[in-house]
This record gives sequence, structure tokens and C-alpha cells, in this order.
Amino acid sequence: MLTKQNGFTLPLQFNRFFNRDFAFTCIALLAALLIIYSNSFQGDWHFDDFANIVENPHVQLKSFSGSDLKKCISGIKKDGLSRPLSYLSFAMNYRIGSMDVLSFHLVNFAIHYLSSIFLFLLILNTLKLPRLKDEFAGIAYPVALLSVFFWALNPVHVTSVTYVVQRMASMAGMFYILSMYLYLKGRTSEKTGQAILFFVGCFLSAMAAFLSKENAILLLASIALYDLLFIQTATKTNIKRLFKLLILPALLVIIIGYLYSGGFSNALSGYHIRDFSLTERILTQPRVLIFYLSLLFYPIGSRLTLLYDIEVSRSLLQPWTTIPAILLIVLSIVLALFLARKRPLISFCILFYFLNHIIESSILPLEMIYEHRNYIPSMFLFVPIAQFAVWVIDYFSYRRVIQFLVCASVVVLLAGLGDATYRRNDIVSDDFKLWFDNIEKSPGLSRPHSNLGVYLTKLGEDDQAILEYQKALSLNNFGSSQARSTHLHNMGIYYYKKRDYDKAMPFFEESRSTLSRYIPNYPYIARLLLLTGETQQAKSLIKEKLEKYPSNLTLMETYILLLIKERNFNEAETALRVFLKKDITHAFAQVCLAEIERQKGNDSAAAYFWTLYQTSMPEDPYAVVALIEISFRLNDLKSLDDQISRLICLKGRLPLKAFLHELFLDKQILIYAPDESEILNIIQKRLAKIE
Repeated sequence: MLTKQNGFTLPLQFNRFFNRDFAFTCIALLAALLIIYSNSFQGDWHFDDFANIVENPHVQLKSFSGSDLKKCISGIKKDGLSRPLSYLSFAMNYRIGSMDVLSFHLVNFAIHYLSSIFLFLLILNTLKLPRLKDEFAGIAYPVALLSVFFWALNPVHVTSVTYVVQRMASMAGMFYILSMYLYLKGRTSEKTGQAILFFVGCFLSAMAAFLSKENAILLLASIALYDLLFIQTATKTNIKRLFKLLILPALLVIIIGYLYSGGFSNALSGYHIRDFSLTERILTQPRVLIFYLSLLFYPIGSRLTLLYDIEVSRSLLQPWTTIPAILLIVLSIVLALFLARKRPLISFCILFYFLNHIIESSILPLEMIYEHRNYIPSMFLFVPIAQFAVWVIDYFSYRRVIQFLVCASVVVLLAGLGDATYRRNDIVSDDFKLWFDNIEKSPGLSRPHSNLGVYLTKLGEDDQAILEYQKALSLNNFGSSQARSTHLHNMGIYYYKKRDYDKAMPFFEESRSTLSRYIPNYPYIARLLLLTGETQQAKSLIKEKLEKYPSNLTLMETYILLLIKERNFNEAETALRVFLKKDITHAFAQVCLAEIERQKGNDSAAAYFWTLYQTSMPEDPYAVVALIEISFRLNDLKSLDDQISRLICLKGRLPLKAFLHELFLDKQILIYAPDESEILNIIQKRLAKIE
């Protein structure tokens, strides 16, 4: 029988060196989470993973030098800090296992598991505080355990765990809850030395949370609320004293936030790329918060997706649910304040949820809705639910059948959550399933079609990809000019790769007019201008952008190409030196140096650079052809024969002349562009001599 008297615990025995309840919690949580996340460990990269990790050279850590680490903690920016601890963790993953996605998923899983353990410890110790122990003394453990299981197994958190880049949210959550736990230990410690150590740990964890993701700045307010409700009492005197104590730290937080964001106006500058205004976002977010709550308490698979098509509130009456949502939130907060003294636990759980949504659900020009934003705010939401479940079990302790049915219902509910999470992982782990699922659940959105098109393009399914691209464009519901510009750019790339340049150029131009600061357009536009002989116009375009974005390697590559095409070798070499300072291992620089030396007539130097390049790119046909030409001029017959053999393997069944013609079809935009007939003549003569 489960009762208060036995603490609702199972009759299990552990070694006396271990706390039985804590050991059971750790083992049970690990087992449950391993089962429901087991199908996520080989999951694909998705969406923002590419820009932040896969295609981000900053996190591809090659050494632990100061310069490499400095680049790493700048994220995808070129200067300044940007969630440095999160990006450092990505870099360490890369350093250990390169781009093996398994290591990234394992770290994400470990973070979620540790977050669950720290949350359990915080809830358990909170329920044992003097203000709460009379009510919760006999049920602290089962309430803490059940609360954490409801939270940890919830499928809403799948995107925070399985979607690799959202480690930013889960890692911030882990340090956030650890900081609160250490604060509690320091605040209740009877020994000064121990208290100091706990407070130092609290501060360091708080800094780690903030350096993982900026919304952790609300930790100070959460700790203040926690202290007021659970350690003190929410009296007028205590509230006034707390406000006085918080004035200086709050000002410091505001100053840091102001400097970090570049100023208030800069923090709000992102609205120019959104399809909604500041007022519309403020009006819509109450509906979003209520929707989040509905997902957390009713997280069935048919309601969960990555990108949600939520109607923007254009006014208080459009849609009509705007006012009810605002009133519901206001009433919830008023209720929480009213219960602050008599029911501090319920009050805290409500206020903690809304407090920790302030950063991402208020005035900042962020996307309207994302599930991972609930990772921290939802941590205490299930405590009242667990409390009620335990109370029901205790109430029916005199009726074994009813108690058994209630316990069975809780087990079934947890199993249902686990099953929903497992099924959700099956979708989120696969890029095709993710976007196909998103299209089914949000058919009016453009971005799922656009992203599915990108995925199909990578698979070589171009005919299917263009249909998705066209569907996305016809819907014209991208949510932001950034997303629309990216989509138009991808359509331009589609036609560019097919060498349908007349169709490609309008897409790049429209993408540029949609969002002028979308830099990836300009190298393609410049190359298309080169194809039509407009070299100076291309050079002016790239030079103008380089002045504004001097650290952009793609712009630098294009500018160096233009200088080589002009035979302006001195300026090209100067630009290459700057380029190599930014990335000394970049293969592009080796090709440029090789071509400059070739055109200068320094064949030995050209052969050195091409050979160096070929060691990292052994199947690049341009390197093979270049070394055939240079080896012939140097009369290096051994190298010549070796490169001819490579070329024959690379061309496959295609006739040599056709292969070379295809290779050098667009000479205007190639760094190395020899005379095809001369290359063909060299090969034919050498093959004739060998025969």
C-alpha cells in the first residue's frame, strides 16, 4: 500500500552508501529517457543546424589556440560574443568526433538528463523547506519524482533535445535550474563556509546559463521570486526590502543587456524583416502562451510540429480570441498573486511560467512561436498536477482497487507521454519526415515546402525540388523577408546549377531587392555578370559589399576571382594574404596562388600549389587538368602519366573531348580556364607515345 507513512516509496533496498530515493530517480529517469530518445541519436541535421554548426567554420575547431577559440565563441557573427558557451560546446563536439551527428545528440541527451536531475533535487528540497514541509513532508519525494517525469518525458521538449542547435535552450535550462538549486543550498546552509561555496557555484552557473542563451538573464528575477515565496513570506515589508536589494543588480542586468544588444533601438531593428509589427507581436503573444500551455498539457502528435501557422493578431478583435487570451493571462497572474501567501507553491509555478516567457514572448522581433521556448518556463508547471495525483492516491489509501486504478492511470499517462515523445523523435530525427509532417500540419506555410525543396535538391531529386520551391512561392507565406529572400536565393541556385542563367538572375535580383543585406546573393550575381562580360560592374558590386562586410570569405573569394580575371596579380596576392589570415587552410587560396603562378609563367611554383591542393581534393578534375598542363611544360613525365590516368578514371565512359568541354564550359567564372584543345592535344600525344 502506498501511503504518506511509507513516503509513497517502493520497498527496494540499496547499498547504505547511496540514497535510495535519489538512486532510484537517477536510474529510472535514465532508463525512461534512453528508451524514448533511443531513435534520435542518429537523427539528421535540420534547419538552423546548417548555418550554426555544419556550415559554420568557427565551430570547426582545429586547435585550442587563442585565435581559434575566439572565432568559436563568436558563433556565426564575425566579432563580439554570441552564446559563447553553446558554440564552444559545438566546437568541442567537432573536435572530438568531427561532424559525426551521434556525438552531438549524445551531448544533447546528457544535458536534458542532467536538467531533469537538477530539477528533481530543487523541487524535492523546496518541498522540505519550513514554509512547505508541514503540507509536503510525507509526499515531497513522490511529488518531486512525478513532476520531473511529467516534464522530462513531455514531447514538447523534443525540439530542445533532438534538434541539435537548440542545445542553446536546453543547456541554458540546465545551468539555470542548477543555479537555483545551489542558491537554495546556500540560502539554507548552516555553515558559512559551505554557504559561500554554494553561492559561488550559483553565480558561476548563472553566468554559464546566460552565456548559453540570453533569456537566462531572467534567473535573477526567478531567484528573487523563489526566495520571497518559499524562504520569506510575501508580505509588504519583505517585498519592499527585496525591491531595495534588487535595484542595483537589476540596473546592472539592464546595462549588460543594453550593451549586449547594441541599444534598445538595435534590439527592435529586426521588425523590418518580419511580416508583423511590434504591436501585432505584443497582441499575438498572449494567444501563443495559451497555446503553449495547451501543448504542454495535451501534447498529442497531431498538434506538434516545428513551424506553426498561427494567425497574427491585427487588433484586439481580430481574431476574437485575442482579448480572452489576454484576460486569461491577467486573471492567472492575479490569482497567483492572491495565493502568494497561502498557496506559495501554486503561486510560484504560475508566475515562474509567465516570468520566463518575458524575453521571447514580448517586444523582441523574434519568430512568433517555437516549442523550445518552453524548456525553462515549463519546469515547475507539473508540480501542482503531481501534487494532485499524489493527494488522490493518498485519499484512496483505504480502497486498494481505486488506488490501484489511480496509480495505473498515472503510469498509462507517463507511458503515453513517452510514446508520443518516441513517435515525435521518429519524425524530428529525419529531415524528410520533419518537413513532410510540417506541410501536413501547416499547409499554408511556405517555409516547410522551401526546406523540403532544399532537402530534395541535396538528394539530387531536382524535378521534385522545383515543385516544392514553386509551391512555397505560390503560397507566399514566409513569415519574414529573410525567409523569402533565402527561398528566392535557393531557386536562383537551382537554375544556376542547371546553367539556366537567364532564369537564375531574376531570382537572385529579386532576393536582393527583398533583403539587400542577404550577402549570399552577391557572389552569384557577380559571376553571372562575368558571364556576360560585365567585369567592372561585377567588381564594383563586390567591392561595395566588401567594404561593409570585410570578413565575409565568400565575398573575398569572388573579389579575388575578379582580380585574377583582370590579371591584376599584385592586388590579388595582397587580397589573398588577408584571406589566408582569416583561414590559412582554405583550399581556395591554394588554387588562386597556383593560377597566379601559372599565368606568370612560374610553372614549378604552380605545380607546388596545385599538388598541395590535390592532397586535400584528390578527385577535383580541375587540379588534374592543371597538373597535366604544367607537368607537360616541365617535362615531368612521371607526374604527367599519373595525372592522365586520374583523368581517364574521372571521365568514366564520357569521351575525353566531351568531358573537357563540359568541364570548361563557363570559362569566364573559372579560376583556371586553359585552352581545351591544347590539353586534349597533350593527352593524345602522350597516350600515343605510351602505346
